[in-house]
This record gives sequence, structure tokens and C-alpha cells, in this order.
Amino acid sequence: MKTPRGEISDSIIALANDDALLQKMSECKSPEEVYALVKDQVGIPFEQFADEMVIVHSYLQELETGLLTEEDLDAVAGGKNEKDQKVVDSVVNGLKIAGATIKVAVAVAGIFV
Repeated sequence: MKTPRGEISDSIIALANDDALLQKMSECKSPEEVYALVKDQVGIPFEQFADEMVIVHSYLQELETGLLTEEDLDAVAGGKNEKDQKVVDSVVNGLKIAGATIKVAVAVAGIFV
């Protein structure tokens, strides 16, 4: 998923669909511990995972506090410049992240900051 802060892998977005996993992730004390829990599911190197989790944290905090500008919103999936179905799918995935699990996701991603 493209965000104004950078790209987030589909495999990381998929983690948001598993509430039990998010709960386990939120109990981790270090980025390495989180990665050990999900490395088989995300299939990316630790460094990339950590970088993307920083993007997730920043993006979700801004969504939660409403800090995204109109320009930022235009740049994300579904903005004025994109029209294809893949973009619509990205918006749906983004909304899933921003749903009921946002506070847990922010806490988990916050470990990486």
C-alpha cells in the first residue's frame, strides 16, 4: 500500500486482519521479538520489516489524530491521481488497518520507533 510516508507491504497489512496475532505482537518488548513472531508470515528481511513498521506507526498516528493534509490524501490510494481497481483495493486494506485494531497496531508499530 502506498502512503504519503512510504510503501507498506501487503504482508504487513495482512497482519492487521488477525486480532489474536496483533494482541501477541502488542505484548512483545522489542522489534526483534515482534519480527520473530511474524517473520514467516511477512517473508521480508528484518531491516525492511522494521523500516515499514516505522512507516506504519507514523501513518496510523497521523490517521488517528487527523494530521493528513488534502495533499497527503490525494497522494494515497484513492487520491485524485489514481483510478484503477488496485488502488481501490489498497484503500479497502487501509481502512481495515484504521478500523478497530488501530490502537493495537499503533502500539505494536511504536516498538520500532
